Amino acid sequence: MIDIREKYDVIVIGAGHAGCEAALASSRLGLNTIIFTMSADNIAFMPCNPHIGGSSKGHLVREIDALGGEMGKNIDKTFLQSKMLNTSKGPAVHSLRCQADKMEYSKEMRKVLEAQDNLTIKQAEVSEILFEEYNDDGYKKKITGVKIFSGMIYEAKAVILCTGTYLKSRCLTGESITYSGPNGLLPSNYLSESLINAGILLRRFKTGTPARMDGRTIDYSKMSEQFGDDPVVPFSFDTDAADVQKPQVSCWLTYTNEKTHEIIRNNIDRSPIYAGIIEGIGPRYCPSIEDKVVKFPDHERHQVFVEPEGTYTNEMYIDGMSSSLPEDVQLAMYRTVPGLENCKIVKNAYAIEYDCLCPGQLSPYLEIKEVRGLFSAGQFNGSSGYEEAAAQGLYAGINASMQILGKPYLTIDRSEGYIGVLVDDLVTKENLEPYRMMTSRAEYRLLLRQDNADIRLRKKGYDIGLIDQTRYDKLVSKIEAIENEVKRLKNTVVGANSKMQAFMEKNGSSPLKTATSLAELICRPEFSYETIAEIDTDRKELPSDVIEQVEITIRYEGYINRQERQVEQFKKLEKKLIPVDIDYNDVGSLRLEARQKLEKFRPTNIGQASRIGGVNPADISVLLIYLDSLYRGNKDEN
Repeated sequence: MIDIREKYDVIVIGAGHAGCEAALASSRLGLNTIIFTMSADNIAFMPCNPHIGGSSKGHLVREIDALGGEMGKNIDKTFLQSKMLNTSKGPAVHSLRCQADKMEYSKEMRKVLEAQDNLTIKQAEVSEILFEEYNDDGYKKKITGVKIFSGMIYEAKAVILCTGTYLKSRCLTGESITYSGPNGLLPSNYLSESLINAGILLRRFKTGTPARMDGRTIDYSKMSEQFGDDPVVPFSFDTDAADVQKPQVSCWLTYTNEKTHEIIRNNIDRSPIYAGIIEGIGPRYCPSIEDKVVKFPDHERHQVFVEPEGTYTNEMYIDGMSSSLPEDVQLAMYRTVPGLENCKIVKNAYAIEYDCLCPGQLSPYLEIKEVRGLFSAGQFNGSSGYEEAAAQGLYAGINASMQILGKPYLTIDRSEGYIGVLVDDLVTKENLEPYRMMTSRAEYRLLLRQDNADIRLRKKGYDIGLIDQTRYDKLVSKIEAIENEVKRLKNTVVGANSKMQAFMEKNGSSPLKTATSLAELICRPEFSYETIAEIDTDRKELPSDVIEQVEITIRYEGYINRQERQVEQFKKLEKKLIPVDIDYNDVGSLRLEARQKLEKFRPTNIGQASRIGGVNPADISVLLIYLDSLYRGNKDEN
């Protein structure tokens, strides 16, 4: 056999949402990159929910965009409907969500990859990772490349695993089991064994998807029509708002009922989840309809959103009713839902289980701790969701590139971004189910709003090299405009004269007792930056994104200042570094569980150590005392 080899700087395995961001990041940073996919026709495919964003996930997309990633730009080009969620609540939980044309999204992302310099797309199954022994800096092995199923070898300085749900995957619909990837695509059957041989520990996780219906068989008159926003707010900070104002497609809302639930309860023994056929652990926060019925028996109904898959098809996605029940039960169940009485299933709902990474093996840079140059991202890391995958892909792609280029790794901590929360949770926690991002996971969420993602993270993207000078200069100008306007409003004072009192009365506000600033007026709930325009005669016209930041800064100043003080305390713990070669057996009075957990996760600092499950405040105190004595001892020796 002829030994055929090709050399690249970076190899990306998988061309889903994680793989696309990883490959684009490394290639844009000047590294020769190849991305392998099981199907070149399904790049950035959405086998499950056909939307981007949503609660907390919208924050991730904005942060990806701020750092120079592609997801936000791509959904701006291909959405069917756009909606800002949670607008009745505070700005910390506002999240943009776009219904995607899934085929157009995939096609547009493929165009971006094909047009990218330094990037090669290859349809092939990677069957083996290649490495050599390497004992340095805590590593035991060093990546050298990969082998594909045909036998050809590709050498590289870094490999990024973005395998999604394809590793030894199988799909289950009742008693019917198909050994395939999602949506009938080919699985990856050989790579798992190679990873295990390299000393990497794997486990089985499970997720699922609902049926797709023939839209012509649905009676929408029995459902509530759900409209998009007008005007549309773009996802990307670089998208011109005028370019996303277009006619939108409606979604529809209906509900399950007692009849639906009765069919499910009567057939629950035929569900592979409850029959014990499924080995993998499923997501708690995205349960199947049978899980909802069993675990929430007091709920009389559950929401069902009927959403279009794209303009190219009449298929409708039945959001809220994922299932692994047999086909006959599925049909009976769906047909009890108002509007679906005569529905025809195009694609059955199914559960899918797959191999993924056991916790405790990731560094804060998404590198496999013991294998230098082997990074991983997305569902392989034990997470779920397109947005979580894309964020990890970008992060891993950047850090693999930084390692090769000999530059400092990108770090985003929990106070800087949802990406930081996501990575930290995957690194420090023993997630026993597919991880899903939620706003409640971010303790500093008032600072980590989706609207200020560019202010928080764009400079990092600029320093890395993924944000060009023009875009960075635009950000600097925006920040300057915000600061100047906030200062002007605080310094502009209006008196308690008759004209002002009439203005206050007209707007349903209590009279002024003394002179007050325009900023103080904006803090009143009945006023906004827009409503005080009548008395603010010196203002200049400003962009809407600047006005948004001005208003939030003024209204929430006290809360923001309090959270910034909390971040200062957080930073102090993050700066207390733990030696790489620490032997936790030398730390006296440390509980056995804490010692085992610290040894397993090998945290890099005290803050990270404090977030590991099984490590309590008393353990952290013991560790701090030990580190102080270690530091003093080293100081005395010097």
